Order: sequence, then C-alpha cells, then structure tokens
Amino acid sequence: MDEIVLYDMKSPKIPKDWDYKKSVTKMKKLVVSWKNISVEILQELHIAKTKLLSQGVRNDLDPNGVKLGWENYLRDTGLSKETVRRWLSRYNPETKLILPKESEGNGKLITKNSCPCCGYKW
Repeated sequence: MDEIVLYDMKSPKIPKDWDYKKSVTKMKKLVVSWKNISVEILQELHIAKTKLLSQGVRNDLDPNGVKLGWENYLRDTGLSKETVRRWLSRYNPETKLILPKESEGNGKLITKNSCPCCGYKW
C-alpha cells in the first residue's frame, strides 16, 4: 500500500462532434459502475470492522502473531477513521445499499433516474 500511483492529469481532448444524449448514456453507466464499486468497498469495510472489533485487537489474523485491529486496518488501507465512520453510517449491510442523507416516508426517496441497461434507480 506504500506505492505511489501516478495518474496522467492532462486535460482531455475536447471533440468537435459531441453528442449530448450519448454523453448522458455513457455517464449513467459510469455512475452505476461507480455506485456498485462503492457498495463493494463499504461491504468489505463493514466485514473487516465487524471481525476486527468483535474481540478487540486480534493476533490470530497475522501469521507472524502481530496484533491487528481496526485502526491498523484503516492505516494499512490508507483510509481516515473519520471518513470511514461517515461512509459506514450511511451503509445498510442488510440491504447492501448506501442510504441517502435524508429519507422521505418508509426510507424511500422519489426518483426519476434509472439505468437504461439494468433499470437500477437513483
């Protein structure tokens, strides 16, 4: 986790011919992919936290007998404790959904957006 990842941050080439509808469709697919990755990350964090906090600091998880705990996990993954706390406060592990900041009636929000491929609503 100590390796540095470099990204090419050059400005993207702006095409002369750009199609609004194609861009919206592309973005919807990207947003759905991003949300799926977010849920996978939150699910793994939830599992790790549950396992690591269930019996305090664990020394049975490392072959060298090093004591490992939740804060070790966060440090080793490069995540801030406060950031992860905020993320997990909005995650429902039973439904595997990221909860909105505010809910209306029965925990549901009225939505008009859905993925054109799978029908996922947001």
